[in-house]
Amino acid sequence: MMASHNGLSSLTRILAALVGVLAACATSAFAQTLTLGTKLELNTLDPHFFNAFPTGSSHAMFYEKLVQIDAQGKVQPQLATTWRIVDAANPLIWEFKLRRGVKFHDGASFGADDVIATIERVPTVPNSPNLFTQFTRNIVKMEKVDDLTVRLTTREPHPSLHHDLGNVFIVSSRIAKSASTADFNSGKAVIGTGPYKYVEWVNGDRLIAERFDAYWGDKPTWQRVTEKVIATDATRMAALLSGQVDAIDVVPSADLPRLKRETRFALFKGPAALIHYIALDTDRDVSPFVAAKGGGALASNPLKDVRVRRALSLALNRAVIVDKLLEGSGVPAAQVTLPALPGSSKTLKADAPDMARAQALLKEAGWAQGFKLTLHVTSGRYPNDTGIGQTIAQAWSRLGLDVAVEAVPGQIFFTRATKQEFSAFSAQYGADEVGAGLRALVAAPNRDRGYGTGNRVKYSNPAADGLLFDALTTMDSAQRDAKLARAAEAYMADQAIIPVFHPIIDFAAKKGLVISPTVQRRFNALMIRPTP
Repeated sequence: MMASHNGLSSLTRILAALVGVLAACATSAFAQTLTLGTKLELNTLDPHFFNAFPTGSSHAMFYEKLVQIDAQGKVQPQLATTWRIVDAANPLIWEFKLRRGVKFHDGASFGADDVIATIERVPTVPNSPNLFTQFTRNIVKMEKVDDLTVRLTTREPHPSLHHDLGNVFIVSSRIAKSASTADFNSGKAVIGTGPYKYVEWVNGDRLIAERFDAYWGDKPTWQRVTEKVIATDATRMAALLSGQVDAIDVVPSADLPRLKRETRFALFKGPAALIHYIALDTDRDVSPFVAAKGGGALASNPLKDVRVRRALSLALNRAVIVDKLLEGSGVPAAQVTLPALPGSSKTLKADAPDMARAQALLKEAGWAQGFKLTLHVTSGRYPNDTGIGQTIAQAWSRLGLDVAVEAVPGQIFFTRATKQEFSAFSAQYGADEVGAGLRALVAAPNRDRGYGTGNRVKYSNPAADGLLFDALTTMDSAQRDAKLARAAEAYMADQAIIPVFHPIIDFAAKKGLVISPTVQRRFNALMIRPTP
């Protein structure tokens, strides 16, 4: 019996050791490679070509900024270690101290020349659908104090300059002065200071990166990262279930209950600094997709009347959209930015559905008989975006309008919207700072100031713009927040846009991985680590 006992003990110890080795191997393999299935479709590797969710997400692996916006939306050091206003009495000159010992992927040292050349490049990138000049617009002078010190002078007081520069990726002066968008897209110019280096990009299919061992910060978690673009929700979900990918973003709402029951996966979610909104053509007397119910021309464009816009908002049942179409992954919205952000209005509340009041407003505006309208929506770009569009159209039909919905692929939707080819469209916009959100989405387009970069219907309200400009140049943070709130209230009183909801992004990953969502719309290797 004793011999048998010893034999079992030895066998137990061997099996335990083998299990430990296998577990270590599995952990090691997990810690070396990561494959993501993402809905975000990257269309360029030029960090200054298109200010959009996919670029902000994927580019962060390769490039860095002077400051970074953390998971809670707060400004933290990155390539700059400190920043200050040189003279409080004349708050136009900012000084940034740069991080020592930072290397680009090609071995070149990072310094002041790279910051200056990057900012100079931003407004020169041709054919951009959404330029980054909104973040650098106010800089009128740049000075290299020494290799690790830069001074930036602004046209007027700009209290959020450091936050704005948290959106601009830094490239080397050599790249900034010579590289075209085509050079970046070929991979030749993808040389940053970030934790990962470029390996391969196939537009619409995959992006591959590998660890940059000379990175100045904490060692990157993964040796090799693959981002697979899987725009179709069902296919992305199938890739997770079959083990083709380790994690996915934008979990289809219909699959959330199933994944909650699955022991092989873990779910993560977090609020995103996004607004799902409806934009209406208030700029033109004749709008291409507005007509009489019988199809004839109208004497005027009803969308120019605030009472009509207000009626369209009151007709919506936002709670139904959030609860039924998004499985609770959203919050009804009343303004451009998340209400928790500094500078958001604390008095604005999401409109409750009130069809009687909406019909009364239409009658008051002279449109009791309704009119014909086409709502353009994205197709497969956002969770259930076409279904949400249909639900909006149904509500407006109950109001007495003749409404059609046309779904447009995301790749061409914004190009058409920018050309003002729509009368009403539904989309999403992201802003983790109130001033930046108002400045981009509802301020009247002003190229010199970088305003209205996301205002594709050319909505204009000079009084609200004046309040916003006053807020954006107020240095005292408490006063600035109060003024921003008043500006937000002025835009919403005029129904500059129709806010629908703020999304909550759902992620899923294999057991053994942890995803840390951010308020920015991101999905990349920087957010994902093995379970401690």
